[in-house]
Amino acid sequence: MRRRCLLAFALFAVPVAAAHAQSSASTGGPDLRSPTQGDEVPYIQTPQAVVDKMLDLAEVGPDDFLIDLGSGDGRIVITAAQERGARGFGIDLDTGLVETSNAAARRAGVAERARFFARDLFDTDLREATVLTMYLLPAVNLQLRPRLLAQLKPGTRVVSHDWDMGEWRPDAKAVLEGLTKPVMPIQASTVYLWIVPAKVAGAWKVQLKGATQESMEIEFAQRFQEISGVARRERGRTLLQSAHLRGAEIRFAVIDETRRQSEPLHFFGRVFGDTMEGTTGAGRRWRAERKNS
Repeated sequence: MRRRCLLAFALFAVPVAAAHAQSSASTGGPDLRSPTQGDEVPYIQTPQAVVDKMLDLAEVGPDDFLIDLGSGDGRIVITAAQERGARGFGIDLDTGLVETSNAAARRAGVAERARFFARDLFDTDLREATVLTMYLLPAVNLQLRPRLLAQLKPGTRVVSHDWDMGEWRPDAKAVLEGLTKPVMPIQASTVYLWIVPAKVAGAWKVQLKGATQESMEIEFAQRFQEISGVARRERGRTLLQSAHLRGAEIRFAVIDETRRQSEPLHFFGRVFGDTMEGTTGAGRRWRAERKNS
């Protein structure tokens, strides 16, 4: 994070490369000693209110495994373990900060659920995460984006402090005003949330179950979590509308264009890799399988 962000410093002229979403003990968070500043980039602390908002926006709970990229003094992982019952780990290139974080986890009584490692974020396996947090820079976020979409499971929540993901629009965001940010001219923080979407682009064969079975084909186009498509039923072309994807949850509606007055048939379901399953608004079960290209 630190070494890889030096170029981003020059490009954005902002002295916060590889900043970490943690705060000092004076802001009301866990009992953490003041970390030392690395000689490559400044260490930037963030108010505990931002840490809490990041965890709130991701709805972190006891079933979550959180990975923090650029963990600094460990505040995010420790807060998640101490106050939300989650497990996880943080990574940082600064070995001094890693030692500080592990010591803080021991003092907080959460060392078994909050661990810290000296590691490069680009060499870290992210697949275990159900929540991923970070406070990096725009260029680094964009470098990471393909890895996040490739490694993280559908439904994983990604939370970033201050920097977005370019064309991947957030599913939610929150702005906190009136904060003290020593190296930033704006006294506010923005917290972004993304839900990693399932991969649905391509052709699917859908089977409607019930007293009379029916099939149709749907061709989905996808750009991150935004989807659209075309449906074809056995008796002719069908309009597909209201397509929505949130993690592995999918919904859409089809209208029979061969009938003058046709009520939309709503589909609600989940994506399981190369299959989908769910029910219609009328209560009929349906299942879809991805067609081989």
